[in-house]
Amino acid sequence: MTSSDVKLLDRRPLAEVGHPVTDAEALIREAKQRERRRRLGLLLAVVLVIGVIAALVGVVGGGDRNNLATESQPLGKGTPRVNASAFHGQGNLAFVSLEALFVLDGSTNKLTSVTDQDAAASDPTFSPNRRWLAYSLGDSGAGIARADGGSPHTISFTDGHPRWLPNSELLVGDVIYRISATGAPQKVGSAPAGLIAWSSDGTEYAFVSRRITKGPNDSFHGVEYLQVADSLTGARTVWRKTPISFNPTTGFNGNVVAEVVVLTHRQGLLFWVDPDNSDVADGMRVYEVRSPEATPVDLGLTVGENVSVGSSGVLAIGAGGSRYAWMTKSVETCLLSTARCSAVQMATDELTLDPAWSPDGRTLAFIEAEPSTVSNFYQTTVEKWYGTHHLWLLHAGSTHPVEVPYTFGASTPVWSSDSKSLMYVSGDSLWLITKSRAKPVKIASPLFPPTAWPSCYGQISWSGQFAWSK
Repeated sequence: MTSSDVKLLDRRPLAEVGHPVTDAEALIREAKQRERRRRLGLLLAVVLVIGVIAALVGVVGGGDRNNLATESQPLGKGTPRVNASAFHGQGNLAFVSLEALFVLDGSTNKLTSVTDQDAAASDPTFSPNRRWLAYSLGDSGAGIARADGGSPHTISFTDGHPRWLPNSELLVGDVIYRISATGAPQKVGSAPAGLIAWSSDGTEYAFVSRRITKGPNDSFHGVEYLQVADSLTGARTVWRKTPISFNPTTGFNGNVVAEVVVLTHRQGLLFWVDPDNSDVADGMRVYEVRSPEATPVDLGLTVGENVSVGSSGVLAIGAGGSRYAWMTKSVETCLLSTARCSAVQMATDELTLDPAWSPDGRTLAFIEAEPSTVSNFYQTTVEKWYGTHHLWLLHAGSTHPVEVPYTFGASTPVWSSDSKSLMYVSGDSLWLITKSRAKPVKIASPLFPPTAWPSCYGQISWSGQFAWSK
């Protein structure tokens, strides 16, 4: 699995164990969520206004140095430009262009429009069996379609993103759906309380729950549990427990679990800690724990769930705690057996970002970028910084990364399932590298409005704009 760019954390309600969740906890959680959403909304609004102003005064970025192949022309108004012939034989590519979702079929060269442009589509993801495509639809719900983009269906929902379970059933909110032969979602049950993550091979499921005792003046104290089971409904084993409390005078206290990654083949857990339920814009500590109630090992500080797990007992993290995209970022590789990490060695003091292990565990792709102390987020500033990026590869067993030629502006590398091809974002476009090609080829564009990339402190959720199934 890979996850190489910043994500908004999924703050699903934490279930109680043995007692009802107190009003105090619920109110605190809701107040914190509202404040975070308000701050993010204000920031995105400011960024959008800045982008519009920049466009009006003619402040637009430079040319595309990566344009190494001729694109096909758009099929109609609002339809993206695609190079279908260059993508032939490469599986299915789902991508969002100006908030509309499309699928490019590598077998038929057909481009299918899945949603309208006002759908606010995002976060496409293919099912583990590669038959289905799920995606978010703004605040209105989720969508399901065939992997080629056909037969779309909508599920009404107002919070969260659809997530595939290992058996290719879909979790939307707390409801589990099975996809029928026609592509229609059918409710088959509810998710167990506290479910937060699972291994991709379906061998383990993680849950977070709280046992709370209410005190005077809306105070409370209790324990948070991180538990693991062999199935959705199986017996749970406690892996971590930590005290939590709240006092109206001193506030919330406790290092609560914010995110979890369940490693395959029962290799343990990764979890991120949110200290005192605080503002985590500058990152959270990520820990590895290999067995129930073992002492967790601190791997480092990351902004978002910035980790890529290889298949040979190794992982890579995008370390660095600044909320600014262009400050204090470095890729580190870690051995799961020892939980020891070391930074990827570069010849200069450049930043390293976006780690992505190939599925066969033989090659780590990552991005090199120039550091900066700029504190504004004008479109030209963000675009100029992304233009300093280059794609690099580090082969397993080597300490000397190799730069991939012609990958100016590269970001968010993603491997094909056979580890033979790479896709990445550059200049608001998707690019493909195959072993049979000497140079990258542009496959699809645009993703965002050309003069208004939606950045948060310079960080852009490129990964939420596409998914590749090959």
